[in-house]
Amino acid sequence: MEENKEELPKREETIEELLEKVAHLEKEKDQYLESLKRAKGDVLRLQKEYEEKFQKIQEVANLELVYHLLNILDSFELAFKEAEKNEINKGFYLIYSQLKDILEKFGLVEIEIMPNQKFDPNFHEALTTKRCAQENCSGEDEGLIVEVLSKGYLFKGQLLRPARVKIITHE
Repeated sequence: MEENKEELPKREETIEELLEKVAHLEKEKDQYLESLKRAKGDVLRLQKEYEEKFQKIQEVANLELVYHLLNILDSFELAFKEAEKNEINKGFYLIYSQLKDILEKFGLVEIEIMPNQKFDPNFHEALTTKRCAQENCSGEDEGLIVEVLSKGYLFKGQLLRPARVKIITHE
C-alpha cells in the first residue's frame, strides 16, 4: 500500500506555485483591461469622427438647398423694386423676411457692399461696366462698384455666390 502512495508536494512549494499562478493571472487581467480601455477609446474616437462627418454631410446638403433658394430671394427683391406701393407688398415683404430669416438661421450671410466700395474678385463678379463720366478723370474711381445687380452670399463663412455688380472703368 505504501507503493501506491504518492508523495504530496511540500506545502511551501504549493503556495509558491499558487502565488505565481495568481501573479500570472493578475498580469493577464491587466493586459485584458488595457486592451478593453484601448478598444473603448477607439470606439469613442470613431463615434466622434462619424458625428463630424455627418455634420459635414448635413452642411453640404444645406449648402445646396440654400444656393437654390437664392433665386427666390432675388425674385422678391426684383418684385419690390418694380412694384408700386400698395398693401400686397406687405405680404410679399413678410414672406421675404421669413425666407431670409430661415436661410440666415442655417448659416447664410449677405455680403455687404458699401457705397464707393472697390471691386474685390474674391467676393464680387463684374457683369457690366460703366465708363467714367467726368472729364479729365484721375482714374482713382477705377473698379468702384456703382450698382449691385444681385447680392452675394456667404454660407458658414464660405463664398456661396459672389455679388454681381456694375463697376466703373476708364476704357
